[in-house]
Amino acid sequence: MLSRHAESFFWLSRNVERAETVARVLDVTNTRAMDLHAGGTWAQRSWRTALMIGTLGAAPAAALADATAANVLERCVFDRDNPSSICSSIAIARTNAIGLRAELSSEVWEHINQLYLDVQDQAGRVGERGPSRFLRIVRDRCQAIAGVSDATLPHVDGWNFMQLGRFVERASLAARILATAASFDDPWPEWQRLLEMCCASFPFARAATQLQSPPDAAAFILFNPTFPRSVNFCANQIDAALHRLSQTPERAYTDVAEKLAGRLSAAVTFADAADIITDGLHPFVRAVLTGLDALVGSIQNVYFPRVPVAVALNRSEAVAG
Repeated sequence: MLSRHAESFFWLSRNVERAETVARVLDVTNTRAMDLHAGGTWAQRSWRTALMIGTLGAAPAAALADATAANVLERCVFDRDNPSSICSSIAIARTNAIGLRAELSSEVWEHINQLYLDVQDQAGRVGERGPSRFLRIVRDRCQAIAGVSDATLPHVDGWNFMQLGRFVERASLAARILATAASFDDPWPEWQRLLEMCCASFPFARAATQLQSPPDAAAFILFNPTFPRSVNFCANQIDAALHRLSQTPERAYTDVAEKLAGRLSAAVTFADAADIITDGLHPFVRAVLTGLDALVGSIQNVYFPRVPVAVALNRSEAVAG
C-alpha cells in the first residue's frame, strides 16, 4: 500500500472517532448541566471539562475562565480554528476520504459524505432544535461509519490502518477524559458523568460486584479487557493491528512501533485499581498519554515518514542513473 494511502486511512479513522467522542462529551455535559447537582459551580466545571477535552487541552486560559455552554459549543463544534472541533474533524476525515475514493466502498464514502453535508446543513440551525439533537446525529453517523467500514472493507492493510487510527484516538480521549477528574473524592455524580462520556455507565454497572467507587470507575475505563472503549482494550487492538501489518509473531517485534505498542499493552494489562490508588490517577494517565504520543510518532516514522524533498530527489536520480 502507498504510504500516503496508509496515512489517509489512519487520519480518516482518527478524525471520525474524535468527532464522535467530542459530540458525546458535549451531549453528556449539556444534559448533566440541567441536573440539580450540576447547577452553579458544578455546571461551570462541567463545561470547562468539556472544553479541555474538545480542544485536547489546548484551550487558552481566557476561554477556560469563560466556559459557558454557548462558548464551549461554538468552540468545540463549529470553530474551524480548533482542529479538534466537530466541523474540523469531519472536514479532515472527508478530505482524506476523497483521496481514498478508489479504496473505499460506496457505502463508506456515502456515510462520510452524508455526515459532512449534515454538519454543514445544521451549522447555523443548532439553536432551533437544541444541541442534543444535532450531537446525536453526529454520534450516530460516526458509529455507522465505523460499522460500515468493518462490514464492507476487506480486512487488509487499509482496514488495519483504520483500526490503528480508531483505537489510538479512542484510547487517547479516554485517558484525557480521566485526566479531567479532580480526585477520587469528587461526588459520585461527577464520576457517573465521566463514565457516560466514555459510554461506560451501563457496562460498568453490569460488571460491578460490589458498591461502586471512583477508583473502580477509573479502573474500569483504564483496565477492563472486554469493554471496547477501555484503554486496555484499545492498546491490545493497536498491538494486534500492527502485528497484522508486519506479520510478526505475537510477543515479538520488528520495529519501534510494535515495541512501544507492546509496552503500552503490558502497562495497562498488568495493572489494577490498587495501582492508581497507590501511584495516583493523574501520574498514571499522564504516562499513558505520553506512551500514546510516542507510539503515534513511531507509527508515522515506520509507515508514513516525512522524507525531505532533497533526499527524495537524490533517490530518484540514483534510480534513474
